[in-house]
Amino acid sequence: MVDSLKSEYAEKIQFLVANLNSREGRLFAEYYNVGRVSLLFFNPDGKKIFYISNELDSQKLRNIFNRVFKFELE
Repeated sequence: MVDSLKSEYAEKIQFLVANLNSREGRLFAEYYNVGRVSLLFFNPDGKKIFYISNELDSQKLRNIFNRVFKFELE
């Protein structure tokens, strides 16, 4: 579902994907204590500010993006 929102938020959010099949990706997931289906949100300073660990539809993700990053609704 995140992929469907990337173009809409490309100017506002930097999307990075951790490949959990790689050593670095596994270490990242271990460090943040998250599983395979997880979205972590960081502020510009790199501090984790929110996370979700379940799949959501596009509208629910859009609502979370807007709330977490305090985007004005159009």
